[in-house]
Amino acid sequence: MARYNSNDGSSGRIGNVVNYQMYGNSYARSLPGSYRDKKSEKQLAQRQKMELVNGFLGPYKDVVRITFQKEAVGRSAYMAAKSYNMLNAVGGEYPEQHIDYTKALVSMGNVSLPSEACVERTEEGLLFQWKDDGRESPFDTLFLIANERGQYNTEYKQTEAERRDESYLWKFDYCGTEQYDICLVFRDYKERGFSNSLWLGLV
Repeated sequence: MARYNSNDGSSGRIGNVVNYQMYGNSYARSLPGSYRDKKSEKQLAQRQKMELVNGFLGPYKDVVRITFQKEAVGRSAYMAAKSYNMLNAVGGEYPEQHIDYTKALVSMGNVSLPSEACVERTEEGLLFQWKDDGRESPFDTLFLIANERGQYNTEYKQTEAERRDESYLWKFDYCGTEQYDICLVFRDYKERGFSNSLWLGLV
């Protein structure tokens, strides 16, 4: 298990990126900035998009070095993750652009995800459940990621749980009422690659 914690920023905000919920969905958006040079709306939209993605990926830097490694051909794993999320994870129109957590990825690969998966917060930790669809090796292993919303506090864990187990309890220490964005990933049993990440929500 690895832990990354630099405790920057206040709750709900990393730099000039604010995290919030609306209509049951989670979003992140950048605060308006001031620039000395006059930019076109298209340039401002691109700049806002970059700020959003940098703010989103910042807490996951240690994770994507592992989970985007195979995508890092001629570039760093972080740049591969940034490129994907710039193209796919930003929704809305300038100046109301936001991170769409259902489309954002902190892992990428060809290993299949289960058709059903969920997480529940319990007194003992985080209880994960999923369905083994029989499409991949039952020996693929579970990789978990948890980021405290609005903080540079990300934990990730390569577990010994296998796809065939269909459940796993991550004994997770809570420090209060903080909430975490939870992602589930499967790793090839020969450790040759990962699945895309599956965001299970804010718990």
